[in-house]
Amino acid sequence: MNLVRFTILILALIFVGLIVGPFATTDAAGPDDTADIVVEARQFSYQPSIIRVKKGQRVRITLRAMDLTHGLHVDDYGQEVVSTPGQPQQLEFVADKSGRFPLRCSQTCGPLHPFMVGSLIVEPNLPFGTSVALAALLSLGYLGFLWTRREPPLAPLSGGSVDLAAPKASLPSTLRKEITGGVRIDFLKLPVLGAFLRWRGFQFALMLPLLFFMMLALVAGLRGSPVGNSNLGIVFVWILWWALLIILLIPFGGRVWCAMCPLPGPGEWLQRLSFVRRREGASFSLGKAWPAKLRNIWLQNGAFLLIALFSAIVLTTPWATVAVLVTFAALSLGLALIFQGRAFCRYVCPLGGFIGLCSMVAPLAVRVKDREVCRAHKGKECIKGSAAGYGCPWFEYPGTMHRNAYCGLCMECVKTCPKGNIAAGLQPFGRDLVVDRGHADEAYRTFIALGSAALYSAVMLGPWGWLRSLAGNPLASGFALYAIILLGTCLILVPGLFLVTAWLARLASGTSTVSVARLWRNFSYGLVPLGLTVWIAFSLSVVLASGYRLIPTLSDPLGHGWNLFGTAGFEGGPVLMNLLPYIQTTVLLIGLVWSIKTCWQLACRMFIRRDEAWRALGPVTLFLFGATATFLWLYLG
Repeated sequence: MNLVRFTILILALIFVGLIVGPFATTDAAGPDDTADIVVEARQFSYQPSIIRVKKGQRVRITLRAMDLTHGLHVDDYGQEVVSTPGQPQQLEFVADKSGRFPLRCSQTCGPLHPFMVGSLIVEPNLPFGTSVALAALLSLGYLGFLWTRREPPLAPLSGGSVDLAAPKASLPSTLRKEITGGVRIDFLKLPVLGAFLRWRGFQFALMLPLLFFMMLALVAGLRGSPVGNSNLGIVFVWILWWALLIILLIPFGGRVWCAMCPLPGPGEWLQRLSFVRRREGASFSLGKAWPAKLRNIWLQNGAFLLIALFSAIVLTTPWATVAVLVTFAALSLGLALIFQGRAFCRYVCPLGGFIGLCSMVAPLAVRVKDREVCRAHKGKECIKGSAAGYGCPWFEYPGTMHRNAYCGLCMECVKTCPKGNIAAGLQPFGRDLVVDRGHADEAYRTFIALGSAALYSAVMLGPWGWLRSLAGNPLASGFALYAIILLGTCLILVPGLFLVTAWLARLASGTSTVSVARLWRNFSYGLVPLGLTVWIAFSLSVVLASGYRLIPTLSDPLGHGWNLFGTAGFEGGPVLMNLLPYIQTTVLLIGLVWSIKTCWQLACRMFIRRDEAWRALGPVTLFLFGATATFLWLYLG
């Protein structure tokens, strides 16, 4: 035991020395040392795109616009220069802060203008070096903590033999507490909130105002400014809505967006021939069952990749955003007229698969209070429907439901259950991730989330103009190369690296009782917390840099020169850029530790012996550290 602790300590000290040492010995520049740099700006990149200087060095940048007017704003330094073709302009300042600072174009220059970014790296880049060292220390420290910890983890040792559908009495007592009666604060018991959740108009009241805003975004996309960062449709959907979804709704509310999303509303209302009231036997749908072979999320995975492939266009071009929203609305309506329930939401919606996966992190959940009551009750109104409400449109049976992944929080089961056996409230964060049997489609959804986040960050936040050029023009021959890079990363590189990790985990465990395939599938759920925090860190970069654009566009939503709220002339800029690296580091480190903890719980589900589980965790922790360091490099390096 003492030898293990000593080894971990030595490895940690060596790693910190390797990371921090080179930065600590870098000489700072003197005040009379000047770096003269000529930067050429053209759609949508700077050349050179990365500028390296020493801390304390005077920096003189000459900006030359090569095609049209461009600006150059240095985040956190508050310095800006604007150049027109044939009129170079200079910017001079002292690089007295270390780290990486984005260079942003401050003059609207085309659809990809919001992502025209370069980098000023002031060495020593201590924020990046320190963040990687912290990630290493946290990884090794948590492994050491688990080795010395005596009490069992949240998920009891089961050797992979737990059957979540088994009668409650046959389960171990600790597992019984974990998967039944898990909702600790039941919102249905609160007078006002409980009455609202039981009300038949619950979803309609949420959908209707959002349907109005969606229509406003569509009109703005078609009739508003053609400039993406000045178009209300773009700003509302891809800055405000996306930030709220990723940073707040998913981490804390899980699938709460699915309960209010307006896209499936028209189709569901036609299915039921009613907005609110329950109408027996009335339907404007063929009511066919969804094909059994497609009852998974492979279609959602493919749809998400398709959107990701064209994201540089969709996120910056108003008509493209309109086309995507209209396509989703049409698919939702068409499938509702053919199939039962919310087939589009459950099996097709590209965002639904992403939300469903990440919702297993969230504490908001709908669960039965006692599974034995459901087992004994023969009516099954929660899936068949009754006079009080409809059967679950998400095709879930609450009696065996033990995770958030496919519950749309529509509250129909609350209305139909005659036993009052449904609870809707809060449970511990991340409880649903500790699965007993993983699925390949869900595992791939995790890898796609990580891979696409890396490509999004590189294209939209990175200094690589050549990559942005490939992604921004689907009609150019280079777009095929970008498609190969994206698809190869999401479908081959990340899953392949994790397959090697699973093989190493099996090798390290010293047992052959658990297959590599099962380790690959089950451990993938442990990547979800890190994947979600990566998307939060990415979204923070976008909303803090461009969120101010919402203020003027609200006063002039269609770009017709209006000033509805007196803010049309508002000239803001990026905010909290000086704190962003530290916020992103904190978010990513939380995701790293959370993922290690989840993988430990998953390992204890699969391995009978505690030491086998701990050894298997080593390679997985190394993978998680490598992924965290990669994203830290993308954001800070």
